[in-house]
Amino acid sequence: MSLGLLDFFTSTPTEEKFARLALKAFADSGHAGPLSYDASEFRLVGGSGSAEIYNLHNAYRDYCDARRGQRPEVLAHYIRSMQAPAMPATFAEARAGLRPVLRGRSMLEYMRLMHAGQRATQPFKQGSAPFSADSVLMLAYDSPHSIQTLSHIALSDWGVTFDEALSAALDNLRDMTVANFVRVAPGLLQAAWDDSYEASRILLADLFFRLEVGGDPVVMIPTRNRLLVASSNDSAAQLAMLALSRSYASEEGRSISALMYRFEQGKAVAYLPADAEVQAELAQLKKIYLADDYASQKQLLDKANEENEVDIFVATCQLVQKKDSGRLISYGVWTEGVDTLLPEVDLVALVRPDAGREHGAGAPKLVAWDDLRASIQELTHSVEGYPARYRLRNFPSQDQFDALTARDF
Repeated sequence: MSLGLLDFFTSTPTEEKFARLALKAFADSGHAGPLSYDASEFRLVGGSGSAEIYNLHNAYRDYCDARRGQRPEVLAHYIRSMQAPAMPATFAEARAGLRPVLRGRSMLEYMRLMHAGQRATQPFKQGSAPFSADSVLMLAYDSPHSIQTLSHIALSDWGVTFDEALSAALDNLRDMTVANFVRVAPGLLQAAWDDSYEASRILLADLFFRLEVGGDPVVMIPTRNRLLVASSNDSAAQLAMLALSRSYASEEGRSISALMYRFEQGKAVAYLPADAEVQAELAQLKKIYLADDYASQKQLLDKANEENEVDIFVATCQLVQKKDSGRLISYGVWTEGVDTLLPEVDLVALVRPDAGREHGAGAPKLVAWDDLRASIQELTHSVEGYPARYRLRNFPSQDQFDALTARDF
């Protein structure tokens, strides 16, 4: 059976077929210049591979999740959004279309790595401000068919600062916001604007205090289109909020933050729940988000190291489930003699490949991160980027290795 005929009978198209559909849709839309499919990165590229980059991951996810009859419009919407019109020439023209948007820090890191991979002469700089440990605040220009995040270049061309543009964007968001929440579980509310700015409403503190949820409002923004609210006094609702956040992140992508937030002097700040079970589930969600961030960057880092002829192993953040509790444990591998970029994990598997295997000494030794950090100077300072990674060149000495306490999953 040919590939085309096989795809015809398959409800979910392959990535390759979706890329072909996207290429045709771009051509049919009148896109100027040729595009090609980069299968290794699952994206379309043009302009010698750097002037144009269209990542397909989110579009493919949305396309596969849609009903068959809705898929052509999903693809068409993607093409329209990617072929954004020119940005307004002045701040006065752009002002009414400005919106604040929240994005995961990993997205900013992806953009930085892409910039580095293009061997640009200027350092990477993006118009953004820190929001929390795992997210950033950015600005966007909203046009009928696209939402374009703004670079520092656009703000500079307009002659305005980030804070000046943010003030206008917040005014616009406030003007278009009337409370719109639905109850999705006992004590748990979900934003229902369906306008791509659900997560941005966390910037409007007064909106949540007017809900009267029976305590201080606790908010989560797991993905770009999801915002959840529960009471600080309702542990059951907080557990439901965490479960729903985990589901949305897995099914929808476009993750923003694995944190819980409360409000302090009108601003959202990270919140640590009092209930031990909620704390444990929150820690689990953070591990899932981090593991996904590490994985999404590994290929880019490997490719950059290869192109720059840097011999370094980018270790993977693996998640395993403990048999007794069902909790997730993260671990990475550090092999003697291998220059390693290690993610921050719960356990590190130390591997000595040349240590007398006939006596079992060559088996990996699992050690706790905090124990290893106490004896390895290189673990006190991470390299540039997010999430944290550590460059390890000097494997523990025999005395250090023997002194480390062996752990188990």
